[in-house]
Amino acid sequence: MNKHYFYIVIILIGSIVFPSSGNAENSTGKENMVVLISFDGMRNDLTKEFVKDGRLPHIKSLMENGIAAKDSKTVTPSLTAPSHAAISSGAAPSETGMVSNKWQDPTKELANGESAFHQPLDKSPLWAEAKKNGKTTATVLFPGSNPDAGEQADYAVYYGETWAESSLDTLQFKKTESWKHTEKSFSPVKEAIVKLPLKKAKNKEIYILAIDTSDDGKTNYNRFIFSENRSADSEDVIVNADEWGSIPVEADGESAGFWFKLRTDASLEEAKMYRTAVTSALIEGPEGFEEELLSEYGFFPVQDDTEAFEKKWITREEYEEIGSRFVHWATDVSLYIKDKYQPDLLMFYTPQIDYESHHFLLTDPRQPGYSEKKSKRHSEYIEWAYKLADDVVGQTMDSLSEEDHLLVVSDHGMEPVHTILAPNTLLKEAGLLKTDKKGKVDEKKSKAMAVASGSAAQIYLNEDLTKREKEMAADQVVKLFSEYKIKPEFKTKILKGYLTDAGDSLAEGKFSHFNQTAKQFSNYLFRKKENPYQIAYDTKKENKHPNQGDILLLGARGFMMGSSLTDPQMPTIELGSHGGNPERKELKAVFFAQGPSFKRDSRIDSITTLDIAPTVYKLLEIPAPDFLEGDVLEEALK
Repeated sequence: MNKHYFYIVIILIGSIVFPSSGNAENSTGKENMVVLISFDGMRNDLTKEFVKDGRLPHIKSLMENGIAAKDSKTVTPSLTAPSHAAISSGAAPSETGMVSNKWQDPTKELANGESAFHQPLDKSPLWAEAKKNGKTTATVLFPGSNPDAGEQADYAVYYGETWAESSLDTLQFKKTESWKHTEKSFSPVKEAIVKLPLKKAKNKEIYILAIDTSDDGKTNYNRFIFSENRSADSEDVIVNADEWGSIPVEADGESAGFWFKLRTDASLEEAKMYRTAVTSALIEGPEGFEEELLSEYGFFPVQDDTEAFEKKWITREEYEEIGSRFVHWATDVSLYIKDKYQPDLLMFYTPQIDYESHHFLLTDPRQPGYSEKKSKRHSEYIEWAYKLADDVVGQTMDSLSEEDHLLVVSDHGMEPVHTILAPNTLLKEAGLLKTDKKGKVDEKKSKAMAVASGSAAQIYLNEDLTKREKEMAADQVVKLFSEYKIKPEFKTKILKGYLTDAGDSLAEGKFSHFNQTAKQFSNYLFRKKENPYQIAYDTKKENKHPNQGDILLLGARGFMMGSSLTDPQMPTIELGSHGGNPERKELKAVFFAQGPSFKRDSRIDSITTLDIAPTVYKLLEIPAPDFLEGDVLEEALK
């Protein structure tokens, strides 16, 4: 045999018997890859109910192929930023510094609040620790992963800025001859101008050319060209009436964009254009990564537009199209990063369940605007959001290899609220909070103020007080809120609502819901004065983080908090809230997982959100930091 042929044969045999690690990795994916999805506000009880009724087939499949926790208890307060910080770090708010969705900056005057979503975690999150240990990491919209605040993942996508709010513009079409276009029009071409009030650049103008392409002897403007220079170029957007279109916008090297629909009659006499907000994303990664994502999936779409829906600018169907577009963008980008860059850890997030529940969770007859008909319609809105999350789970499961692990979690649940409290009003009435002539907080004269978020409020005492003055102020605050009672108001409409709800539950065989409603009816009928405030901790708490208030107030069931100086209690505008006692059933989160390390079709006991990070460290086979407060979910593992 020729010597060269001999070597070739040996190489071929070796490649078959001992395949290279590179080829093995491409065919099977990385070992121990972990994908974690967080669905903001996903309630454990409601999710299980939907699964039982067959409305969430992909989550049902996930449960059958993996494990499901009885429930997942989140941290106190049960708010988005603290809860996600617990998920990603395994540490409580007193350690991460994420004590609320917003808090008082200890270095600034008393009335200055800080948003948690722009701040770094004080304890290193999963993506940062994994990166330190040589793992490749990716985060998409996950709270706490803002690359402008702290250590980001190798591939990071986060919310950018809103360059302009949504609008409904009335269009005035006029005859024009200044356009360059190639399409034939059977009626004189007309033009309208729309101005974009952008924050990132000088106001831009978009020219809209209306063309009649119907050779039917009638005036029928049916085709519209959108241009910045009155020239119909190949890059310009062309749409028909009542058809979605999108336009990217650039300014100072940054990219954003918006979606729109033009509504008009054939004559253009009544023409309007709905435009979503102009939004951008913050994208960090290797050179060319941002351009790659924008080229592949387009600009970052707006998350939602409830205001436009409530103003009847858009239909419910169009509203859902906007929300679905956002979720699909986030999911497509996440799975694109997963498939192309093979990160060891991918964490991504969608907020639609939380958002819908805040606006449409109408299940308690005490809530403003409650009616049986409206409650049923709103429940369909919320079910849509859960089904959208189920689609995300299905799409993600389809992308997994046998070596991948999938964890589906939520940060907290959601409960209906009927009353908003004003703790600062009580502090002012008690002389603990002072305001100037303009109604602003006088930080020098005030002894205490509340910073509210959801159903929680941090009470901050003035740092200029002496130790004795601070102790006395704290005692006064605790006494004030512990003893505050609300006199019950009995309304026949509310009692009727409970009876109707109980009857429907009994007729549909939902006995647990019937029992719950019957109990609510009884409590309402025979209730006494109720205390809407619960004190979670006060100044005696040890290991208090500087961001934490001296006293943490939680709303009782049905109550949320506000920071404004309004009436002590008022009907809510929001219908769903969280932040209260995480022991309540409605505030429990979900935990599902599958993969080679997890048992199949298995149920485990209750967990806490602090247990998630330790479990991920074990799956990634890297050392866990010493600040973890949760435990590895050994019961779930093989």
